[in-house]
Amino acid sequence: MIRLRLKNRYSSKLNLLFLLVFGASANATELPLRAFTASYDLYKGGMHVATTELKLQRSGDYWRWDSLTRARGVYAWFVKKQPLVQTSFSRHADGFRLHEILIGDARKKTRNESARFDWDKGEMEVMRKGKRHRVKLGDGVYDYQSIHLLAASMGQKGTERNTIDFYRKGKLVKSRLVYSGQEQVDVNGKSSDAKVFEQIVSRSNSKVKYYYDYNNPLLPLRIETLESGESPAVLTLRKVDWDL
Repeated sequence: MIRLRLKNRYSSKLNLLFLLVFGASANATELPLRAFTASYDLYKGGMHVATTELKLQRSGDYWRWDSLTRARGVYAWFVKKQPLVQTSFSRHADGFRLHEILIGDARKKTRNESARFDWDKGEMEVMRKGKRHRVKLGDGVYDYQSIHLLAASMGQKGTERNTIDFYRKGKLVKSRLVYSGQEQVDVNGKSSDAKVFEQIVSRSNSKVKYYYDYNNPLLPLRIETLESGESPAVLTLRKVDWDL
């Protein structure tokens, strides 16, 4: 009886130690999410044409990326649209899963495109240009906002390349995200360390280059969109406010 009690007590302590060690290890590998609001300047061909606000925030049971772009200066006379994109998502055992993508015009308070994800049925319902259709889902989907989650996860795991299903214009296409090393990037006259990723999307002529803050991997410091025959579009960080 004494031996059995000692054995059970020893076993309980061993199980507790296992949970403490390996449970802590599992939590340590979970990508931390921290709300922030970042302001950017958008340059096209070297001209400062617009400003963009990017937010990551908690929204009920989900997290959400919001981006809002407004033309500035003389460009505001000709470009009245204010593109607004909202991408909501939640954590999942194998990473993150999209919940909904909404695309519209903030000025008119309209949504002209949406994608709603039903992972139990393995499909998404898309509404674009007044037409609805359904698309079968694979293991995971990203868009131009949730791609920041993938880059941060790859950096955390030391993964150098990933091929994914990517949402673009109501369809799922293949996209490749590749880690291309570390660089120094200028942020308001100050040099900052950045992790650099390059993205190529099938059926698109553009390539996107992301520069992420080394210490805050979800925060883009600079985003460059390069398209054949076009002037590059460059988004540069002006300031960031962290939600405490």
